Amino acid sequence: MAVDLVIRGAKIVSDPQSADTIIVNTCCVTAKASADSRKMLRHYKNKYSAKVVSTGCWVSVARPEAEEISDLAYLNDQKELIPEYLIKSPPDSFLEPNQKPSLGRRQRTRGFVKVQDGCDNACSYCLTTIARGDSFSTTTEDVLGRIALLEKMGSKEVVLTGVQLGSWGKDLDPNQRLHNLLRSILENSTVPRIRLSSLEPWDIDLELVELLNHPRVMPHLHIPLQSGSESILRAMRRPLRLARFSQILAMIRQVSPQTAISTDIITGFPGETEPLFEESLDYIRSCDFSGGHVFSFSPMPGTAASELPDQVQTATVKARTKRLLAYFASQQAAYKLKKVGQREPVLFERKKTTPLGSYYTGFSEDYQRVICFSAEALVNQIKGVKIIEMSEKGDLVGRVETTQTECSSS
Repeated sequence: MAVDLVIRGAKIVSDPQSADTIIVNTCCVTAKASADSRKMLRHYKNKYSAKVVSTGCWVSVARPEAEEISDLAYLNDQKELIPEYLIKSPPDSFLEPNQKPSLGRRQRTRGFVKVQDGCDNACSYCLTTIARGDSFSTTTEDVLGRIALLEKMGSKEVVLTGVQLGSWGKDLDPNQRLHNLLRSILENSTVPRIRLSSLEPWDIDLELVELLNHPRVMPHLHIPLQSGSESILRAMRRPLRLARFSQILAMIRQVSPQTAISTDIITGFPGETEPLFEESLDYIRSCDFSGGHVFSFSPMPGTAASELPDQVQTATVKARTKRLLAYFASQQAAYKLKKVGQREPVLFERKKTTPLGSYYTGFSEDYQRVICFSAEALVNQIKGVKIIEMSEKGDLVGRVETTQTECSSS
């Protein structure tokens, strides 16, 4: 959105005090996310003189309230057109930027490319289908155009994103799959790194996994499981069985053994008894994930799960979340420790200054955060790094190699 605004002549500023317009992209994935969205809108509306524009999922499910606390409110299906709504300029006056707009503390060297929106599933805890509608794919031509622009602006990694990313292409004529898009990107771009965001397990096929072995495709998959209990998965209306999930993990590890696999888990779903939680935990342990995110269930009005009986007490949900967080922290630490002594290509993203000197943070190919102290400017550079230790905070600490530091992008 920032890029499209700049193309139309806007200037992106980091200080809200300097802004004429403030755009807030809202979320409703949890009750807390909805509350945070409302709080942020009120904060900018009350504190600054700028026009406040709201958009995103919370706006789509609570438009009257969004219109009340912001100056303009746009639904998800209008989001892509916000730059056009705000700045009506003729196409021949557009300015193609040579560098990415500065987004302050939200700045990323990676370029995010949304290739798909909406979701065709109906998980009982989720408002996404209501907020986003059915799955909709961006054409290959438009994706390639956006990547070409990001390359021109210096991006060395693009991240393909979507609400249900793996469903890309199913609504196109003729039907396609995500691996078709990925092959087209590999054939028609030179960006050194291509990364996939979260993928539902049922959207992962052999052709896609085989591409994880390509040197430009990053070997990391984030695959939401949500529960390791068969009965809870049924209550969640997830079109998945644990046996099939295990088969998918086995296929990935056989075909692309270097690929790191992380996941999402929801704790305290209605009906999750203590035995069912232990059953879930046992299965999660068997998956040997490299890490994971844990979400405490919160009933969202408008979802089937909010009306289910046997809601779990808040204290119990918190206790289960704490146990799973501790487990995933130990899993991630064990995974990182195996990398000590190895050489990792790292794309550096940020510079931080401390009394001990400047250090840079970036990500390895399998999406592990790495920090390096260096007098050399490393931001947006891909360097070969020797991992020397894991810090007390859990960060991998490395040393930039002095020879053959640039990574191949062939």
